[in-house]
Order: sequence, then C-alpha cells, then structure tokens
Amino acid sequence: MAFALRSRAPVKSQTVKSAKSACKARRPIVCRAVLNLEPSKHNPEPAKRDVSVKAAGADGEALPLPEQPEQPQRVLTPSLLDAIVDNTVMVPYNAYNRALQAHPLTTKACTSMMGFILGDLIAQHFGHPHASIDIMRAARLGAYGLLIDGPIGSKWYDVLEAHVFPKDPISTKAVLAKTALDQVVYATIMTAVYFAVIRCLEGHPELVLTTLQSKFLPTLAANYMIWPLAHVINFRFVPSEYRILYNNAVCVAWLTGLSFLTHSKINFMQLLHVPHF
Repeated sequence: MAFALRSRAPVKSQTVKSAKSACKARRPIVCRAVLNLEPSKHNPEPAKRDVSVKAAGADGEALPLPEQPEQPQRVLTPSLLDAIVDNTVMVPYNAYNRALQAHPLTTKACTSMMGFILGDLIAQHFGHPHASIDIMRAARLGAYGLLIDGPIGSKWYDVLEAHVFPKDPISTKAVLAKTALDQVVYATIMTAVYFAVIRCLEGHPELVLTTLQSKFLPTLAANYMIWPLAHVINFRFVPSEYRILYNNAVCVAWLTGLSFLTHSKINFMQLLHVPHF
C-alpha cells in the first residue's frame, strides 16, 4: 500500500505541469498595465501614476494600438455660411413671396400696417425720448396703413403699370411719368385723406379742416424732399409686387437716420409723409 501511494505522487505532479503548459499555449491576447510609481533621475519628485496599456500576443511581443480618429473642428465653411444666410434671409423672403402669391392685397396691407407702426414707434422714441409710448397713436397709424395706404397704394401701382407705357415700363420716360403722376396726383390726394382719417380715428372729425389748413402744405413740402428720388428708384428697379414693402422700408430707414442725427429738433412724421399730431 505504501508503495502504491508513493508511485501515484509523481503522476499527479506531472499531470498538473502538463495542464499549466497547455493553458499557456492556448492563452489569448491579454492587456498588461504597467505602473510607474518610482521617481526617476531627471524627475526627483515621485512620478504620477502612469498607466500604459500594451497589447501582447501569445509570443509576448507588443502590438501597436489603433490610432484614435481626430475630432473634426467646427469652422465657418462656405456651406455653413450659406445655411446661415438661408435661415436668416431666404426663409423670411420665401415666406413673404408665398404670402404675396396666395393673398397679395392682404399681404401688402399688413406690410403697410407694420411699416406705419414701426415708423411711429421710432418717431415717438427719438422725438420725445422722455415721454411714454403712445400705443393708441401707433395703433391708429397701423389701422391707416392696413385699411387705406396698403390697399389703395397697391391698386394705384397696378393702374400705373397698366396705363403708363405698359410696353416699356422701366424706360426713362416711363419712370419719370410715373413719378410725376405719383407726386402730383397720389401724394396730394393721400395727404388730405391721411389727415381726415387720422382725425376721425382720434374722435375729432371737426378738426379735419383746421388740420388741413395748418399742416397740409408743410407736409406736402416735406414729402417732396425724399419721395421723388425714392420713386425714381422704385419705378426703375423694384418689381411692382414689392413696391409697398419698398415704400415702408424707405419710411423707416429715413426716419431712423433723421432720429439719430437730429433727435427732437425735427417733426419726423411730416418728413415721412406721415403727419405728427
């Protein structure tokens, strides 16, 4: 019995060694972490923990790690700039064109309303900087633009296009004729209409005649300071569907410039052919 036990011991040891050798042969690729915590000669301070990962194969040789892709940097490329322009300019422009095609008269009337309101708010702010904004005054001007100036102005431009040199609408003679008719006929009539409508909206129709006597000629003279040249540009370069928009843009731009230059020294609304009461 003792002889049998002694003979089995070497067999067991040999079996374990064989199993270990087999495991080493079949061992897959592993990652070894190398920690460098000891100070170096060039760096007397204790080194920080430096963990480097190396890939090793079955033969123990290090394998190169895959390179990490660089993160793309965001720069203002032409395509990005085009997208910004499209979102800030072209989207509103296309929306306005769709509205013009679907509801031309309503769109022009609303355009005129917004132009009158914005122009009056600028005039109030710079003309009387220490006074509170008169919301009702701006509302009356907006109503005039919506109900009177926008619709009538749109039809007036249609009449000019249809009857004043329709075959050559942007020639010099056509542009000058349209400008003259606009300033002599339309501006004269609409200045009187403006005073009458605004006084009625204020609840003072009895003041219409008095207002016309005192403000009609000064307002018409102020109108001739800017609108003849503005309408030469209008009839020569601006398509008919955008003329109401152009007129309101000229009003607001002119008013804003005068406001910054002169503040409360000028009656802004008269200069804009929008009388101020």
